[in-house]
Amino acid sequence: MSETIIPIDKISSVEWMAVPLLLVLVSYAIIRHMQVGFIGDSFRQYFSFALSNQDYKGAHGLSSRLSIALVLNSIIVISILIYKLLAKVIIPEEPYLLYGIVVGGVFLLLVIKFAIIGLVKGISEAVDVLEKAKNYNFRYYQIIGVLLLPGIIAILFFPHRTNIDIQLFGQKNQNIGEVYCVFLLAMSYAVRLFHSVRQSLGVKVSWYYIILYLCTLEILPLVVTYLLLVGKF
Repeated sequence: MSETIIPIDKISSVEWMAVPLLLVLVSYAIIRHMQVGFIGDSFRQYFSFALSNQDYKGAHGLSSRLSIALVLNSIIVISILIYKLLAKVIIPEEPYLLYGIVVGGVFLLLVIKFAIIGLVKGISEAVDVLEKAKNYNFRYYQIIGVLLLPGIIAILFFPHRTNIDIQLFGQKNQNIGEVYCVFLLAMSYAVRLFHSVRQSLGVKVSWYYIILYLCTLEILPLVVTYLLLVGKF
């Protein structure tokens, strides 16, 4: 009896991209089982200005396993979105390698970002605001993966007839999930930047340092990502 073997390069992107999505869903289920209400608490800590300024320990601490797991889930979800948008601009010869590079790039960017915040905190007088900024940024990367999940599911599984005509990254026809994810990221990113600037001004941090931070760790990565997505970088 002969067996039919499907070459790995013949597996469709929708099928293999469902694997990291499934891992994320399983991870969220495990987190919820280990600490009931943990994900909801992370949302409240992010959207409440008073709670976002507090330090949390134990399961809610930034270095706890559950907190790190939420951030890793967000990295996987964001990487799926970036990969799917990149695949519309370039045709990857090694899709698995490209997705791995995207995951590594997003992870490296976050590591560098938090490392720089920690370094500046060690040599700056604005220790309090930098600690609050680190906490707030960490909460953002905890919840953004959950918020993006509906859009990722739409990107992977919604048929082409559900696409909408809207100009985005130089293309007119967009999956509804792509539109949802891009606009959600834009709105949440704007809110996060506003909140970070508000925190900095609250402790009288110089505008020079605020602009330097925004240009280096916020705007520059966005510009590079945009140029990649429109095929100009």
